[in-house]
Amino acid sequence: MLLTPHVAVGIALGAALPNPVISVPLAFLSHFALDMVPHWDDLGLGDFKDISRPLKNHSFQLVLLDGLLSLSLLLFFLYWAMPDYGVGMTIAACAAAAALPDLFYLPLIFSRKRWGWVVWLARLQAKVQVNSRAPMAFGLSIQIFAIVVGLLIARQEILVQLPQIWRIL
Repeated sequence: MLLTPHVAVGIALGAALPNPVISVPLAFLSHFALDMVPHWDDLGLGDFKDISRPLKNHSFQLVLLDGLLSLSLLLFFLYWAMPDYGVGMTIAACAAAAALPDLFYLPLIFSRKRWGWVVWLARLQAKVQVNSRAPMAFGLSIQIFAIVVGLLIARQEILVQLPQIWRIL
């Protein structure tokens, strides 16, 4: 699955559950739950055997675009949550935790280092994604649905909290 749905769900968990002790581990586990859902992923990162090859130019551009979109969504929701720094930090931590398993691929792709725990997590993620391949139209619609639902939940939770914050100020 692309990075943006994971970040959107992480943002929603951070906004809905302001306790980071609960929301950050849930955001990390949500990554694996989302990877079990049938989705489209043309990058080849889910197949552990193909990690030794360098990324194609098309895949690199898609990873870069997906990362920039994820970062933009995170910054947008941090802006709206910012009168409350606790919620903002929880949202940022949850977004990072939700994206973390995909970020573990970076050392494998770019530096060719084979750290034991990184390899273990990459193999675990490859096993989770084994039966989750879907055609492009269906897979992208699932990912767009996850993004929209996650962002609507986060928007609702942040907007509900804003009047309470303004009364304190």
